[in-house]
Amino acid sequence: MHCEVETWRERCTAAGVDPDIVEHTANNFLNYQSYTQRNGNKPLPLIEWFRFYAQENAAELSAEKVKVDGCSVDESSVRPATADYKRAVFEQLAAYLQDVCDATGQCSSK
Repeated sequence: MHCEVETWRERCTAAGVDPDIVEHTANNFLNYQSYTQRNGNKPLPLIEWFRFYAQENAAELSAEKVKVDGCSVDESSVRPATADYKRAVFEQLAAYLQDVCDATGQCSSK
């Protein structure tokens, strides 16, 4: 995208957070925000939306058995997200949205 995003990807990786997860989560937030506004409602602030999203994501992971074939990752490497990891994801999510929104002027992560 823009050089700001590449810098963000490096910061994300350095923080131990997969940039693709954050980008996917950001797209979910922006879609939620757009849908809510199109329907005449006020979207939740990012922190409130993320709290709900993280709970839903954790519930999905705990309810589903993950089977991995032909890969170096196995079931024992899948673990629930810790509070520190969730905080790191949120911080990187907010940074990503800020970079993208500043670059495009098309969204608000507040």
